Amino acid sequence: MKRLPSWVLWALPVAYMLAIFVASSANWGVSIPSAFPLRDKGVHFIEYAILAFFCAHAARGTWPNRSLLRTAAFGALIAVLFGLSDELHQAFVPGRTAELLDLVADGLGAVAGAGARVLLDPIRPFAPESAG
Repeated sequence: MKRLPSWVLWALPVAYMLAIFVASSANWGVSIPSAFPLRDKGVHFIEYAILAFFCAHAARGTWPNRSLLRTAAFGALIAVLFGLSDELHQAFVPGRTAELLDLVADGLGAVAGAGARVLLDPIRPFAPESAG
């Protein structure tokens, strides 16, 4: 089976990062329904879980010979670093603030998203290798 070029694999996470950047570039005045768990932090968690999943998937496809857990950790790291840069960016946007707890929610979401990518891998990440 032919592998996709790396730039194709990374197009989705980069596009998603661009969407996050645009969304955090203004104070949209959108209120999150009170029924949504943890409201703002829950949104951060989900947003960065999705980003880490995309990054872990792209990393897995780019470096298929690397350990599944290593590529997942790389995807989570990319998401957390982007979350840090986004919080710094928000510090300079009128009406927005940078919050440490937002970054914590980003990090927890990133770990969950990358972990979900590990669990969905067709190769069993924790199964012993078969003797060929």
